[in-house]
Amino acid sequence: MASGKTTFGRAAAGRLGWDFVDLDEAITARYGTPAEIFALYGEARFRDIEMQMLKEALKAEHDTVLALGGGTILREENLRLVKSHATLIWLDTDFAIILSEIGNADRPVVRGRSIAQIRELYDARRPLYAKAADRIFPIDSTDYDQVIDDLADTLETLKP
Repeated sequence: MASGKTTFGRAAAGRLGWDFVDLDEAITARYGTPAEIFALYGEARFRDIEMQMLKEALKAEHDTVLALGGGTILREENLRLVKSHATLIWLDTDFAIILSEIGNADRPVVRGRSIAQIRELYDARRPLYAKAADRIFPIDSTDYDQVIDDLADTLETLKP
């Protein structure tokens, strides 16, 4: 969450002439925002919708960067789907950068949580992401143009 998946993924895909899909944006276009779905139907229903949309997104026929939600790969079936169809790159973003990006965004996973609780979530998910990732892409700089260039270079190495 707030690691730059959408911002950097969209920009890097654009530099390469690839398609870009943000899973949360695709969900929002069809069902409403993740925050609305969480509030109305709960996290379990959101995760079911997320899996359905993930399956659709992974059917892309063109070179595509797919930005997953922060909790997508926490469901084992989703992780298996991603790993069988794509290379999973973890944007290992420094916590200070994530905290600055969260701001007042409407993110249901952090709503009502203190900074310490958000840090606990960050610390709890990091080993899961590290284990799941095919590649780890560290982000510890706010030189976003350089991050985008480096990510585009990394993505281009994945093309067969």
